[in-house]
Amino acid sequence: MDDLYLILATLAFLGGFILAAVSWRRDEDRPHGLNIPIAITGLVFQCLFLQVRGEMHGRCPITNGAEVLVFVSWSIVIMYLALGRAFRLSLLGVFSMPIIFLFQLFAILYLAINDPGPRPPAQLDPWLELHAAMSLLAYGAFGLAGIAGVMYLVQDRQLKSHQPGRLFYSLPPIRYLSVALVRLLAIGTLLLSVGIIAAFFMEDKPTPLHLLVSGAVWLAYALLLAVHAWRRLPPKRLSLSSIGAFAFALATLSAL
Repeated sequence: MDDLYLILATLAFLGGFILAAVSWRRDEDRPHGLNIPIAITGLVFQCLFLQVRGEMHGRCPITNGAEVLVFVSWSIVIMYLALGRAFRLSLLGVFSMPIIFLFQLFAILYLAINDPGPRPPAQLDPWLELHAAMSLLAYGAFGLAGIAGVMYLVQDRQLKSHQPGRLFYSLPPIRYLSVALVRLLAIGTLLLSVGIIAAFFMEDKPTPLHLLVSGAVWLAYALLLAVHAWRRLPPKRLSLSSIGAFAFALATLSAL
């Protein structure tokens, strides 16, 4: 059943993005009106998939690349539902759906070609579970920050075109995007800090490569926040930096 749950979750996010795109093309009001219900539907199927895989492994289901991608996707949805309204970024979910669809599509293909099957641990380590969960939740916040950066660039381009389309009027004001972006970066860095600290309490210490990669991601985001606090980076540069930092973080997933 786990593969069915993953397919249904993936189709939900794809359907949500298609509905929003069709609404914009028809110039309908509130093209993202179904955004939250669709995100919740996708989240339910993600939770069911992770529950089945977790029971199969007897631990947090992040034992292979496919599960990590689904967990990161789940983290993005959780962060969006928890913070999107608070940061006045209701449209963030629509922009998130394509990347979630792609992540989960790769996960489906991975599991279809080579599902490694159950991988129960010899002994359950709560510090390892905390390290993994906090680190991947941080990636969810970093992903949303990168998506908020894309939204800023789209809005900036529409504004400079002097012929803004329907999408421009659906996006939140630029000042909200830049403030929310910084907050998401800070939340992600804090969560990753907790994850890295938990790693030092694990019974089986992580490999030097694992610590090096995690530290590099943490340092990249900490430096970005420090430079912004010191020099107040222009929103466009901050947006590009957040996109680049998330691309770097994604590239390191295979080493975690």
